[in-house]
Amino acid sequence: MPANTGTPPPDWTPPEQALWHAYRTGRTLDLRTGDPTRDDPATAAHWPPARRIRATTIGRLLLGGPEPEPGHTARLTLRGARITGNLDLTASRIDIPVSIKDTAFDETLVLDHTQLPSLDLDGCTLPALEAEGIRADSWFGLRNARIAGELWLFNARIGGEADLRGTTVGATATLGSIVVDGTLRLSDGFTVTGETRLRNARITGDLFLHHARLDNPGHTALAASGIVVEGGLLAHGLHVYGEANFIGARIATALTFVDVHFDHPDAWALLLIEATCTMLTLRPAPGSTGRISLRDAHTARFVDDVLGWPDHLTVELDGFTYQRLTHRSDDHARPTAEQRLAWLDRQHGADFGTGPRPFAPAPYEQLAAAMRADGREADARHVLRAKERLRHRALGRAAGTWGALQDAAVGFGYLPARALTWIAVLLAGGTGYFRWAGAPAPVKAGEAPTWDPFLYTLDLLLPVIDLGHETARDPTGADKAVALVLIVAGWVLVTTVIAGVGRTLKR
Repeated sequence: MPANTGTPPPDWTPPEQALWHAYRTGRTLDLRTGDPTRDDPATAAHWPPARRIRATTIGRLLLGGPEPEPGHTARLTLRGARITGNLDLTASRIDIPVSIKDTAFDETLVLDHTQLPSLDLDGCTLPALEAEGIRADSWFGLRNARIAGELWLFNARIGGEADLRGTTVGATATLGSIVVDGTLRLSDGFTVTGETRLRNARITGDLFLHHARLDNPGHTALAASGIVVEGGLLAHGLHVYGEANFIGARIATALTFVDVHFDHPDAWALLLIEATCTMLTLRPAPGSTGRISLRDAHTARFVDDVLGWPDHLTVELDGFTYQRLTHRSDDHARPTAEQRLAWLDRQHGADFGTGPRPFAPAPYEQLAAAMRADGREADARHVLRAKERLRHRALGRAAGTWGALQDAAVGFGYLPARALTWIAVLLAGGTGYFRWAGAPAPVKAGEAPTWDPFLYTLDLLLPVIDLGHETARDPTGADKAVALVLIVAGWVLVTTVIAGVGRTLKR
């Protein structure tokens, strides 16, 4: 190939010769007609020869093209062409930016382990794209492209932003172990029919999944386990048909699922097991179906939508920890403790494929802790009472009966004022009864203390304190029945109050 002349090889076609000159001057060769219908790459099979360029021509320019004209910088910038033949640039080092837009490739584009400053394939139509280990120093663009088969970007390294907005992929999209030193955009109409793989990807900026569609019903639609995002992962209006797997994900700032439509009936729709982030927003779209697992996930702030939660979407909460509950500024009202409890109770009774979940106290304790951190002490106590009520019922009928007594008496120790009221009522009632009934006979004549109905009643009510009155007298008949009622009530009140004090000291 002539290196420093303005003469292209004689066997090149007119459009290839035009590309030669455009390359040397850094200009764009635009072969479009201006008619959107005729310029659509999907119709490239009918384009005239004047728009066809052989893949070998592109390869010769990129791997040893002519020197640029004086005062110009060489570039390969092409629009509206049909590239015939197989363009395989495996393990090539290309020193100029490459921009091939609105172009149709007849065969798979192969860029495995290719190194180049930047690559722009916006609007292209390809049978498939293989680019394992590709290195783009500053930019990787694949916007509004159409890939009939597989997109393979495994272990790619992008020095700047990677933008795939609006691109459709007809089979698996593999971006596993990709490293992006900037933002990765898989949004605004990005569509995959098959599995989207982002396992162990590392993104130093943000990951956008806004208004994307990931469609692999009955199977994994999004595999992103082990992903690391040093910015935020933002998914607004995302549609996921299948399972979205974020097990072990590490998101430095916000992990946001707003108006996301999950569709995986009776199966896992979203797995956030052991995922961590600063703020988790989980507000699924109405009509979402499936199961979400937040098991052992952790976030500092949790934003959800209890009032608008879909009826057929359940959540596993075992081990999920958060420091604060937050509501969005456009929420009209913050959910009450009763509304949150109703939501929690529904999750506790949900069927996760192995039958209804057994009662787990941790989600209730976590909710109470978050409410306490927000200064909602009364709501926190209300939640903890509900937890104790469910815990006792889960232990069987006897424990449930004992729990009902404690709940009615002193609210499992979370309502100390009620305990004092009960004690006052029982003390007044017992004192009045024994003042009217008179003193029971002493156990030993002449040894009983001076009769005092108030101290006798108090001694019956306080089982852990001996004032010397209860043991000195031997009630019979109705006196004995009243004494037994006071003793049993005293045990219930005292043991429950002690348990409540223990929980308070533990907190």
